[in-house]
Amino acid sequence: MKIIKILLAFFAILILIGCSDEKLSDRSVIDEGKRQIEETQLDKWILDNITKPYGIEVIYRWEKNAGSTGAFIYPPKLENVRAVLEAFKELGLETYRQKEVGGNDFLLGRLPIKLYLYGGGNPDENGVEWLYNPRLTAAEMCLYNVNDFNPGDTDKMFVLMRSVHHQLAKRLMQLIPYDRDKFSSISANRYTGSTEPIAAPLSYARTGKEKFGLDSYANKRGFYTMLSFLSAEDDFAEIISATLTSKPKELADAAITAQTPDTDIDPEVAQRYAKEAEQAYKEFMEKQAFVNEYVQKAWHINLKQMQVISVRRLYSYVKQH
Repeated sequence: MKIIKILLAFFAILILIGCSDEKLSDRSVIDEGKRQIEETQLDKWILDNITKPYGIEVIYRWEKNAGSTGAFIYPPKLENVRAVLEAFKELGLETYRQKEVGGNDFLLGRLPIKLYLYGGGNPDENGVEWLYNPRLTAAEMCLYNVNDFNPGDTDKMFVLMRSVHHQLAKRLMQLIPYDRDKFSSISANRYTGSTEPIAAPLSYARTGKEKFGLDSYANKRGFYTMLSFLSAEDDFAEIISATLTSKPKELADAAITAQTPDTDIDPEVAQRYAKEAEQAYKEFMEKQAFVNEYVQKAWHINLKQMQVISVRRLYSYVKQH
């Protein structure tokens, strides 16, 4: 037993001697991690133009478990990040800050605190692409399809701003309350809670305008867009977002579509279509009036006036690029 103890002590001394000869690395693991994410000119621009003035943390580098998961969720091309953020700032944030809209301080304390950027889109299991991430709260935003972004492309700009305005609306709706029960009751029986029922009609859509624009199928059921079917909250936000990205005539045409019944040679079927159109138009106009009144009274913004300003700025921005 004594021999075993002596041998163990001997080996312990050898190990200590060996360790003493090794030099510890003078490079900190923390410092090494920082070196891997060194501040770039892009980071400085984001800090000066987005984070400091608006209090929004922009996350564009890959972070495990950050924001989203999915086949098309991958980091954006660095060369497109600034272009997307410039459009987001100019056509989203700055539109609200116009003197004729909300004024310079309207967004203070009312913006999302995190903004995630992704290279691809955000389709779900039914193949329906979302404008936002339903797993996140309204305090976080996601912008998709950064890799395909082109500020000179009207369709791509339309999709970006539809997403921006939808998510900004939800944030403001969260912070500035509205009568949720009253609004929800207008089209209470029509909400799907899932994209499965709208997947088939949307499967024919090819352009961003066809996917996210004012839609005749939706109009004839009392909605602005296909994504309005998902929930009352989505419906509310879609009314605001679609309004701020559509010309007044397009909105007027959508109302006419809602009011116009389908035709059929069978009188009974034709009568049913007429009643359906009457109900769809009633819901369409009632929700429109509800949202316009809320935005006017709670935000102190004339939504129709903001619509004209927003659309003009959008088309002017595309022409400049």
